[in-house]
Amino acid sequence: MSALDHTGSGRHEASDRQSPRLKALFRLRRALQKISAVAAMVSAFGVVVASVVITWAVFARGLLGVNTVWELEFSVYLLIYAAFLSAAFTDRSGGQISVQILSGALRGAAARVHVAVIELVSLCLFLLVAYSGWIMFLHSWDSGWRSETLWGPPLWIPHLAIPLGGSLLALSLTVDLLIRAFGGRIELPAGGHH
Repeated sequence: MSALDHTGSGRHEASDRQSPRLKALFRLRRALQKISAVAAMVSAFGVVVASVVITWAVFARGLLGVNTVWELEFSVYLLIYAAFLSAAFTDRSGGQISVQILSGALRGAAARVHVAVIELVSLCLFLLVAYSGWIMFLHSWDSGWRSETLWGPPLWIPHLAIPLGGSLLALSLTVDLLIRAFGGRIELPAGGHH
């Protein structure tokens, strides 16, 4: 039944019965996991930088009486990137919040169908997010749209976070659905799932 087994450690155990298609899909899955992990590290760094910048802004305004122009907007953009770029990693590691009433009661084929349906709905949602994000990014890029603040950065910069994160998660979900469709098995993460 199962040509490959994915464990929580990220290792895959190959079987002699594994099809070349499944081997390729699991290689792609491992590559996407590495990309997602790097994106999550960049996101974590962005959260730290945003914290430092906001702390500086509070200190500068409150104690030094200095006007701050770019700090809040910059920090918000970093947090937008952190949320979207880390989405695929969060999904793969089971870090999202989930209600497991139904999934905990299902076993066997019913559990596999439940996971496939939830992944398909998630894929549709993130395809919409990615598509809309790319449209918004391209509009911002083509029109030269800028923030209407004193700092005034180009808005394509924060808008790019949405399609990048949405596309990475949609691609990851697509690969997982294909692996399951071709008979591969992926263990669900210890935390929540979709």
